[in-house]
Amino acid sequence: MNDRLTILLLTKNEAGNVGPLIAGLKRELQSAQPVFVVMDASSDSTAREAEQAGATVVVDPSPYGVALTRGLREADSEWVMVLDADGSHRPQDALRLWQAREEADLVVGSRFVAGGGSDVRGFRLWLSRRLAWLFSTLASLPARDVSSGFRLYRRGLFADANPQARFFNVQPELLAHAALKGARVKEVGIHYAPRGQGKSKARVLRFGLAFLRSLWAIRRRLKARSST
Repeated sequence: MNDRLTILLLTKNEAGNVGPLIAGLKRELQSAQPVFVVMDASSDSTAREAEQAGATVVVDPSPYGVALTRGLREADSEWVMVLDADGSHRPQDALRLWQAREEADLVVGSRFVAGGGSDVRGFRLWLSRRLAWLFSTLASLPARDVSSGFRLYRRGLFADANPQARFFNVQPELLAHAALKGARVKEVGIHYAPRGQGKSKARVLRFGLAFLRSLWAIRRRLKARSST
């Protein structure tokens, strides 16, 4: 088995967060010897910090979903791990995803399965749970935490993915892509923490509306597939 691993970090003004994250991932995934690629849209010192930590930096001001799709397509490895660069995803959980690779083509780090949890409360967590229920009920996607950005992809199955979503709502569209290809999907419990330094770029209401648009698009795609 080709076990080469690329860790893809999509960053926007994460100075003070990205360096410690890369150091922690190197420590936890030492045996995998991952290659780090940072696709950066920052105006601060994120790029310099990432390079000093050993990452290759690609300047890409594209929206999250566009940059993620490009990263999956261009990575030169069998596996691509993606996680948030703001400190909300813990390096120690990355090893759990990596260890699950022999059982899946897509491993999803989940807040909503055994071993998972979140320190982030309030409306944002409530919205994530409601979206998870909607996608599970109306689209039958093969994971509960449909909005999780902590994932391990078998790159070959996603190199031809062409999601319509341009922002964070790309996550359920990639799950739908996996389902349509008959891919094996496994959820692994992770702990979601408050971000480290800086301010969140998430706009919760816009986030929710974008996911609802994706739900409609996914339902149409799955319905069209089932009728052929």
